[in-house]
Amino acid sequence: MTSATLVRGGTVLVGAPRDGRMLRADVLIEDGTITRIGTEIGGVPATARVVDASDMYVLPGFVDTHHHLWETVLRGMTAEWNIIDFAWGVRFHHAGAQKPEDVYAGTYAGAVAALEAGITTTIDFAHAVNTPDHAREGIRAVTDAGIRALWCYGLTDAPSPRPYFASHEARLADLRALRAERFAADDARSLVRLGVAVNDIGGVPWDATRAEFLLARELGLTVTAHTDSIWGAVRAPEIEWLHRDGLLGPGHIHAHVNAASDAELKLLADSGAGVSSTPETELQMGLGLPVFARAAELGIPSGLGTDIQANNAADPFAWMRVALHTENAHRHRAALDSPYGTGALGAPHLSPRDVLHHATLGGAEVLGLGSVTGSLEPGKAADLVLLRTDGVHQRPVLDPMATIVLHSRASDIDTVLVGGAMVKERGRLTGERSAQAVREVEGAWERLEPRIEARGGRLPEKPEGLLRQMAQAAVANAPAWASESAEGSVS
Repeated sequence: MTSATLVRGGTVLVGAPRDGRMLRADVLIEDGTITRIGTEIGGVPATARVVDASDMYVLPGFVDTHHHLWETVLRGMTAEWNIIDFAWGVRFHHAGAQKPEDVYAGTYAGAVAALEAGITTTIDFAHAVNTPDHAREGIRAVTDAGIRALWCYGLTDAPSPRPYFASHEARLADLRALRAERFAADDARSLVRLGVAVNDIGGVPWDATRAEFLLARELGLTVTAHTDSIWGAVRAPEIEWLHRDGLLGPGHIHAHVNAASDAELKLLADSGAGVSSTPETELQMGLGLPVFARAAELGIPSGLGTDIQANNAADPFAWMRVALHTENAHRHRAALDSPYGTGALGAPHLSPRDVLHHATLGGAEVLGLGSVTGSLEPGKAADLVLLRTDGVHQRPVLDPMATIVLHSRASDIDTVLVGGAMVKERGRLTGERSAQAVREVEGAWERLEPRIEARGGRLPEKPEGLLRQMAQAAVANAPAWASESAEGSVS
């Protein structure tokens, strides 16, 4: 029997969000797919569930292109840290303290918080895979939450006195086994798909980096990487190295990329890769200005993301506003520095509909899901949100795009559907999601806190010259054929 839902009487953002085409219409969903959008839809199954969308905007669900969901168990811990603090505290210490049940808790709670804010699709850059069970618990968590997810198996070792994986090859073998046992069938419309989160370039010997990219290619898996997010003398020409070794390609998601030149970004464009910007953490932690707009101008699919709930909320309205205002401030700078100052200002470079694109369809394209989600069109998955518009902070509505991006909040999300399944209704998460998420994450922190204290506390004392040591390790892990300086030759 066909399962049907009719979303009735809303103002629907139809087609590409950047077009801003808003219609008063109904949306018919059958078996998890949008089948019709129109004002007089006939032949609606008598058993269809009717959702009243009066006085609400019906929007595509938001798409998060870079997220470490497991770090939700550390929520708020990194609020005053820079990127070196983060690498030392979280990557070198707290990741190794995670047990499988902690990874489940953080991943589940992080995914549920994302759903509550209207994020229907996320990526999980799961770099706390300390054992095979950690991986399987992370996958179980996103599955239980009900979010559409690209779950990316992290190949990074967390320092541990007794590591489970005896070698890099053993970790790759577990990824291969997981692909065979859980993800043998390839279906872009599957709610949970498998990807690969590779080691940071320079973090392992080049032969290991090459093996990771080649295994992902062999298995047909999407690759995500932290790329060109460190500045100064420690910066290696990461994109050029990947290009020269034939490792760039479509289906790659490069997160941050703040330090990349236009020439390096052009290599990504030519390869068919995508870029993810996470404005809040990039600005706070010292990664530099977000590059999503610059990348998009060069033809690279570009999206936005949360990054870490250890630092900030899973809130697409925050992404959009920070991204919009930061990019426009950056573009205005040249005029302000000119002799004419404010008199030389032009119109803002980006508009609300531009960042709405990057938070929806643009993000879906980055994840390889542009034909599945990111916009409301017949044939696409029914991933959508109903946004209330009756708030005092939203009225009057002069420009719907401005109302959505600049005057709305995550708390205005009334209803969320993922693949046609109702996960939030009338302002509340359905089922036991909310209570379970709180229970899981609070229980995990009770278990983790004494382990973290035993490892030196929330931010263990950093050794002298940590950045220099990281730079030296990156040089040692460079390709044998590389002759460039540490700053690279692409400019």
